[in-house]
Amino acid sequence: MNESISRGYLLQPYRLFHSSDRRDADFDAHSHEFHKMVFCLQGHVTYIMEGNSYELQPGDMLLIPERQIHRSIMHSNTLYERMILWVNDSYLRSFNEETLRRPFRSPMLHRPSPGKQAVLKEKLTEMERCEKGALPGPQLMQDTYLLQFLLLLSGQLDAAGDAPANAVRTDPKVHEVLSYINGNLKEELSVDSLARRFFISPSYLMHSFKAHTGCSVHQYIVQKRLTYAFDRIRDGQGIVETAHQAGFGDYSAFLKAFRKQYGCSPREVK
Repeated sequence: MNESISRGYLLQPYRLFHSSDRRDADFDAHSHEFHKMVFCLQGHVTYIMEGNSYELQPGDMLLIPERQIHRSIMHSNTLYERMILWVNDSYLRSFNEETLRRPFRSPMLHRPSPGKQAVLKEKLTEMERCEKGALPGPQLMQDTYLLQFLLLLSGQLDAAGDAPANAVRTDPKVHEVLSYINGNLKEELSVDSLARRFFISPSYLMHSFKAHTGCSVHQYIVQKRLTYAFDRIRDGQGIVETAHQAGFGDYSAFLKAFRKQYGCSPREVK
């Protein structure tokens, strides 16, 4: 793994995938400009995301909000079957109903009871049928099933809470470092300066950070700075000013990294 990138484009409001294989495409650390839900149907996989490791078993749903850096680790050569939902936050906001966005307020592993799991899976299966044109008014029907799925899921989270604690592993020190990075993107954030601030050795920081985020300290910081810059440039803020506020001391390096991340220049975004 050489870098953490923004992967996948979602030009429509949402997409549903159903995959079965022995090698997950999420093995590199990356993020998305949209929300993502992974529904594990068969197999054993660990997802590493923003300082937490989530152990998925069949029936689990991993909720990944937009721009959360994550990657997966396969544990065996057995078949890994999953349904993956991508959904744009702007689409959910268009309904002016916060319940639809509630599942993606923060990263979460949801482990529903078999009965509740079956109800959720039924809605996703009906969405698949709509894609194949098996029902009249397929797009409208698919929209309806998606909204039903999200409303049901939101209600389950309120009633049942998260998965058991032993399904999620974390390192409190890494969480402290992540919180500091995200609140101080403009500051110097070298490995040495972070290690001094948190009274740990640079080697421990690098090893532990990568184990709990899926990417290096430098890769994580660059991606978070680019995400910060993208949002503000899109909202109309000056490009040079934004690059400075995001912590890029070298403007040419910022332009190069921005193009590599988003496939366009800051001016095109603006």
